[in-house]
Amino acid sequence: MDKAIVLAVAASVCTAASSVCQRMGAKGTQARGFDVGLVVRLARRPVWLLGIASMIGGFGFQLTALRFGDLSLVQPILAAELVFVFGYLAIAGSGRVRCRDWLAAAAMSAGIGVFLRLASPSAGRLHAPGSSWLLSGLVTTAVVAAALVVGLGRGRRPGAA
Repeated sequence: MDKAIVLAVAASVCTAASSVCQRMGAKGTQARGFDVGLVVRLARRPVWLLGIASMIGGFGFQLTALRFGDLSLVQPILAAELVFVFGYLAIAGSGRVRCRDWLAAAAMSAGIGVFLRLASPSAGRLHAPGSSWLLSGLVTTAVVAAALVVGLGRGRRPGAA
């Protein structure tokens, strides 16, 4: 299981590097929709190609991690990619990472940690009891409803009809 964790973190680092490299490689490229010329122009930029290689490496690490660990262990760790993207952007100086971005990444990381601690990925029962499904459904519905209320509330502008 330790191998799965290390490989999942390596996959997160690679896919984060891929995102940053591809963004840097595509910066300043003008395109109106997809055209083959765009791919050719991007393929001539070494940083963009490094991003593609890093993405392939990330997929390789992810597949290998899944060989040594369960999906319930590997997938939440892969979500840590966002933290690594912010780190790369802060170091490279190519993007402004605001305090709220770091707070969101920290909250996500804490959530992943809590999930992994509470879920304790291991062999378990084949089927969850009905009460667990009901509780998780109610909690999910409440969170989605709250997010919709907040999202729709922010969309309104004062004085707009």
